[in-house]
Amino acid sequence: ISCTVTTEAVFDQFKADPNDPMSYFRDISTFGGCAGGPAAALENMRILEDENLLENCTNMGAYLVDKLEQLKSKHAMIGDVRGMGLFCGAELVASRETKQPVDEGIAQAVVADCMANSQVIIGATNRSLDGLNNTLCFSPALICTESDLDEMVAAVDGALTRAAAS
Repeated sequence: ISCTVTTEAVFDQFKADPNDPMSYFRDISTFGGCAGGPAAALENMRILEDENLLENCTNMGAYLVDKLEQLKSKHAMIGDVRGMGLFCGAELVASRETKQPVDEGIAQAVVADCMANSQVIIGATNRSLDGLNNTLCFSPALICTESDLDEMVAAVDGALTRAAAS
């Protein structure tokens, strides 16, 4: 479900005739008038509320950041940990003092190692700026538990240990 908000001046650019009040941007919705999308969105919102998933996101997000900070104290390659809720990142650096990023291949190797050795899927920035795609990205499910996050962090710990040794 989505919504686009703009000014009348921008919207007029999409009209066949901006001076005709009956002219409108006809290609605004692929599924316009379909009740399925809004029904699914309302059900999704009900589940979020009934299962306290936002509260879980807040609590597990704080737990994840704490666990990543513990990894930072163990691995010099982690230069920064940041995040909100369950969307977190661990920036990998060659030097904490200079904040020089690790080679992008190292971040990708950590991601691949987590999948290959632990069946844990994490991401890494990969299309921002050349040479600066060095942040491991975490976005676990809203239903995750401490045990799930422990498994994920253990996979990253092992991958970072192996990356530092190579």
